[in-house]
Amino acid sequence: MNPYYYLFYKLTQFLNKKGNNEWGPIGAITLLVELNIGVLYVKYFSVDRNNFNEHKVTLIIIFAFIFILNTILFLNKKRTKKINEHYQNESKRRRNTGSFLVILYVIFSLGVIVFK
Repeated sequence: MNPYYYLFYKLTQFLNKKGNNEWGPIGAITLLVELNIGVLYVKYFSVDRNNFNEHKVTLIIIFAFIFILNTILFLNKKRTKKINEHYQNESKRRRNTGSFLVILYVIFSLGVIVFK
């Protein structure tokens, strides 16, 4: 499948163990992607405190689009079932490697904010 679905799968395994909290993984993947895009946007357009208001509406639109897209993608029960079925039988080695990469991505995403 694709890395975005795998990230959702891993977040689901961590945040939705009982299968009754779709919004946890959706919120987490949305936040991570928004952090990365937000930092890139701020760097690329040299946004600072003085000119933030000029970019605020654009950022809100981008973040709303990401949230809506993730909601459409991952509230679809057929799609999430297919994602879970695809990855649930992965080998222990692949599961450990995938978990490591997801943790690395989360740390990197949060670290970008701290070390910008």
